[in-house]
Amino acid sequence: MVCAMELVHYLHLIHYTGFVGAQFLNSILVFLIITRSENILGNYRYAMLVFTLCSMLYSWVEILVQPVAHMKGSMFVVFMDSSVLSVTNPLGQFLVCLHCVLSGFVASLLACQFIYRYLALCRTHLLQHLQGNKLWLIFIPAVFVFIIWHIGFFYGMPNTIEKQVYLQEELMSCFQVNTSITPFVGPMYWIRDGPDGDIQWKPLELLASLSCCAVLMCCFFTILFCASRIFAKMKNAKDHLSAKTLDVNKQLFRMLCMQTVIPMVTMYTPVALFVLLPIFGKDIPYLGNLTSSSLAVYPLLEPIIAITCIASFRRAISSEESEK
Repeated sequence: MVCAMELVHYLHLIHYTGFVGAQFLNSILVFLIITRSENILGNYRYAMLVFTLCSMLYSWVEILVQPVAHMKGSMFVVFMDSSVLSVTNPLGQFLVCLHCVLSGFVASLLACQFIYRYLALCRTHLLQHLQGNKLWLIFIPAVFVFIIWHIGFFYGMPNTIEKQVYLQEELMSCFQVNTSITPFVGPMYWIRDGPDGDIQWKPLELLASLSCCAVLMCCFFTILFCASRIFAKMKNAKDHLSAKTLDVNKQLFRMLCMQTVIPMVTMYTPVALFVLLPIFGKDIPYLGNLTSSSLAVYPLLEPIIAITCIASFRRAISSEESEK
């Protein structure tokens, strides 16, 4: 019990650190995108700008919620443990669900960036359909993910009396949390019923959770497809592209790959295990804390990768430091 409470204190420290760092670094990145990217990135800078602003929004929602994740038996739960807001349902419930939805939405925006780079390099004739006000079409996959996750978390994994009773003793003993007043969200995949303890599945909650996983997996495979095609195109066309164009594409490709690989190891894998293991009634101790920590630092990593990988951003930062 003491150990769990101490870990929550450290987790909240990570929340505050991640929030301050994410707001500061993403603000710098927004400035660089607006002032230093027009000549080299073209319309792609708008896709980067949307991704960056959404990361900042996600970080704001996270610091308001300060979510703690936990697994018990056939369900996982994400509950609000905020010292910033003292709210109960329905506002707190809305914020907890919104936090989960935005985590999937921000992750799906990365797939949209890969799609844009794929079209810019491999299907250039299609870029005419994304000019001007039509650029929003590139974000359709992310909007679709947002809708699926919104339905899944807001309606498919409701906060019910049954779940409150099921979690009450454990969350009270581990975290001093009263489930009857604390906002939380999470699916209960099955329950044991009858004298023999037969498993009774909850198909709607199972469907909601697996649907959220499925659309995010589609985004991941989209990233793999686009990345493989972009890499092949750059390799085959290196003699036909100007040195400047090839260099810019290499920078962006390197940035997108790092923005995919690093979160895949630090965030997506723990989140996938956290969501899927309760289906089998399994648990990994402290996986919930690892998942929450990874989600907290995610908005902090993205601007560091972008500023490091894009040469003009890197030179702008280093020149400002030299002037100081």
